[in-house]
Amino acid sequence: MPAAISCVTIPVEDLQKSIAFYRDGLGLTIEEQDEEHAALDLDGVFLVLLERGEFGTYVERVGHRPAARGAAETIISYFTDSKGEVDAVMAQAQKAGAQIVAASDEDGVYSGYFTDPDGHTWEVLFDGD
Repeated sequence: MPAAISCVTIPVEDLQKSIAFYRDGLGLTIEEQDEEHAALDLDGVFLVLLERGEFGTYVERVGHRPAARGAAETIISYFTDSKGEVDAVMAQAQKAGAQIVAASDEDGVYSGYFTDPDGHTWEVLFDGD
C-alpha cells in the first residue's frame, strides 16, 4: 500500500453549522454533499464532515464509539509557507467562530491551534528550519 492518506472523516453534530464554518468561514470548497455528509478536497486529501450518528455506524464495526464533542483523538495539521500565513489562518478561523490559541514560536516552529464547531483540534504551523 502506498504511504498516503486519501480521506479524513470527522463526526459533526450539526452538518449545516460545520459546512458554514469550513465553507463560509475558512473559504473551503464543498466538493460533494448530501444530508449526512459533506466532502471538501484539501489539495488531494478529502476532509469529510459526517453526521455523528452515521459516523458511529462505521466505528462501531470495529468495536468503538464516536468520541464525545470536545474529546480530542487527533490533531489535524496545516503547514504554511510563512509566519504571516499562520497568523492569517488563525485570524480567519477566529472570525469564523473558532476558539483559538494564538500562535507562538517554540524551537523554530511557529504554530497556533484552533477548534472547529465540534471541538476538532487544528494546528496551523510554519517550520522555519
